[in-house]
Amino acid sequence: MTIGLPITRVEGADKVTGRARYTADTAVEGLTYAVVVQSDVAHGVVTAESVRDSAARAAAAPGVLYVLTPLNCPVLQRLPRDLTFDLPLERRPPLSDLTVQHVGQHMAVVVAQTPEEATYAASLFDLRYAVQPATGGAEDVLGAAQPPDEKHGEIRYGSYHPDHFVKLVEEKLQDRRGPDDEPAGAVRIARRYATPLNAHYPIELSACIAEWAGDLLTVHDTTRWITGERTALAAYLGLPESHVRVVAPLVGGAFGSKSFLWMHVVLCAVASREVGRPVKLVLTRNQMFSSTGHRPRTYQDLSLVAEGNGELLSIEHHTLTETSTVAHFCEPAGLSSRFLYRSPRLVVSHRVARINAPTPCFMRGPGEAPGLFALESAMDELAWELGIDPLELRIRNHATTDQASGKDWSGNHLLDCYAIGRERFGWDKRPKQPRSLTADGLQIGWGMATATYPGRRMPASCRVTTSPDGVVRFASATHEIGTGVRTVMSQVAAHATGLPLAQVEFGSGDSLFPDAPYSGASQTTATVGSAVFAAASQWTARLVGLVSADPSTPFCGHPRDEITVVTGEVVAGRHRMAVTDLIAQGGRGYLDQLSFTVSVDGGDQAGTVSQSFGAHFCEVEVDEQIGRATVTRWVAVMDCGRVLNPVLARNQVMGGITFGVGMALLEQVAYDPRTAQLIGEYYVPTHADRPDFDITFVDEPDFALDPIGVRGIGEIGACGVAAAVANAVFHATGRRIRDLPMTIENLMVEL
Repeated sequence: MTIGLPITRVEGADKVTGRARYTADTAVEGLTYAVVVQSDVAHGVVTAESVRDSAARAAAAPGVLYVLTPLNCPVLQRLPRDLTFDLPLERRPPLSDLTVQHVGQHMAVVVAQTPEEATYAASLFDLRYAVQPATGGAEDVLGAAQPPDEKHGEIRYGSYHPDHFVKLVEEKLQDRRGPDDEPAGAVRIARRYATPLNAHYPIELSACIAEWAGDLLTVHDTTRWITGERTALAAYLGLPESHVRVVAPLVGGAFGSKSFLWMHVVLCAVASREVGRPVKLVLTRNQMFSSTGHRPRTYQDLSLVAEGNGELLSIEHHTLTETSTVAHFCEPAGLSSRFLYRSPRLVVSHRVARINAPTPCFMRGPGEAPGLFALESAMDELAWELGIDPLELRIRNHATTDQASGKDWSGNHLLDCYAIGRERFGWDKRPKQPRSLTADGLQIGWGMATATYPGRRMPASCRVTTSPDGVVRFASATHEIGTGVRTVMSQVAAHATGLPLAQVEFGSGDSLFPDAPYSGASQTTATVGSAVFAAASQWTARLVGLVSADPSTPFCGHPRDEITVVTGEVVAGRHRMAVTDLIAQGGRGYLDQLSFTVSVDGGDQAGTVSQSFGAHFCEVEVDEQIGRATVTRWVAVMDCGRVLNPVLARNQVMGGITFGVGMALLEQVAYDPRTAQLIGEYYVPTHADRPDFDITFVDEPDFALDPIGVRGIGEIGACGVAAAVANAVFHATGRRIRDLPMTIENLMVEL
């Protein structure tokens, strides 16, 4: 039995000793190096003359092998609509024209013998533009007439109301129930909450190595969707998917930024084909801000109406957010408001404004993280107006079913999360009045918020290969992004086969392995885990069938249901024999039968809805003399189904909370609104910002979603965190902060 044990990461020793290899570490013979040249205006047309002159200067620099520009780039294909209409993949192929749609758009690629030579040659570019007025924010779109779309819809302007979130058609972005008009109630609050542009800021920079063997392309990339990248690359390049291989052995952090194919990867592949040699391209830290997505700004108008006893009568949640002119993405901030609290009336809407900015994408807790900041802050404000404890208000409005679909939850232990968190934090000792708690001249505040995130599962496949030495290797085209996927998949495989952990291996990160979806949306464990479980269960059944029919084994003739595999031995009555010995004795006949591929669907989710829940409780200290807020203590209780590995699960929630603390107190991409150029720095939490953590799990399996009873953990830790911090700041200071991040000016005492 390996499920539920705190198994150490299987790749942990490699990571801490430096043996682990990431994309940029890949050794390829004959490697050359590429650097991208980016635009420094937000909107306009680059002059062909300046491109031609700059390319000539760069080409004459030492060591330069090739310069790729819009003037000589081979024709790239437009992606099919299915890849662009509800995914953040760009409609316009890179370097396909001379127009500029945002600062940081790729304008050229320089390939040279060394990184230094490529960097120097790229610095010789001096592009000139016919600058056009830029749309810098959603207000600019809503307040002025917009130009017509260009290039048959590859470039689009104006705003729109998307129907659903990515491919999840049941997650409606425009939704309503109950009466048309808002009812009268004892208390109504109507507030606007705003979240800024956030960057993913992973430790590992995005890197790519492309190499061709005839018309076969191999790409090493820092991606967490290798099968999707294969599809998109093949479409851009006009290749069969079978001619593209994508390899991503380890991903050093992503948080959403590596979930999709970005334009530098396409250009790296084109450059490699033109040069006839492998090409390596590593984005700089500054280039990551404009080249691999971000969380877009949101403006959220939220109104709550309640009776005097706290019973909600109406929830309205309207989100205005932004995307680029060349791709679709909607930050789905209102999704949680559709179901989290019982309400007879609901109105949720999302409007997306197309602006001259890079394409946004998923970021940890997409939708729920900014959306719960608004909803959970508003619930705290409502509790204050009603004179009801914030936790009690949430309990009184607990939803026992999914109001959005009318279905029952497959499992909902949110009330348990509240009860456990209340006790572990000591919430009942919280004084009602703000500014009641002080220590050493600091204001102390306690806040809480609800967390939620969907339990998702998609189709996936798994290959099983049994070796003559008895080691059983499982493989799927999923990814190790630092969450411990290889470890928990090995645990599932060992559990279902009855083999010791040392006798199973799990391989990932290669599109030659059987298909799996992107590693995101907290679905990998439920999705790939279901495929591994099915493969391991079938492996055991096949082994039992082989030994029960093999006259050379002591199990021949035994009923199959009396034969088991336990800790690496086949057991039936008084007979037992090591699996390794049986495989060695059975030879090729056993190996062939014990090597196969299985595929599983997305599960039967028609009858119930799988959703994870949790509760955050936090303590903050606010020094009003210098405007500093410090999160000192955090209690989180999570209901995420079965916990396969408590150490990895706890680490994930701790990381999510730290992510949310950064969102609340530190993080925003600063730029000059006139030029759209980056200014200042981007601050993220460090170990010094870490509170004392108390993380608990309800640990109730959810077998309605998958056969191992799990729901994802990666996202939910960040959901609700910013609101809990804001609510604690209000309790400490009496100040309501509705715009993130909470700056020094928000927190300093008024003189």
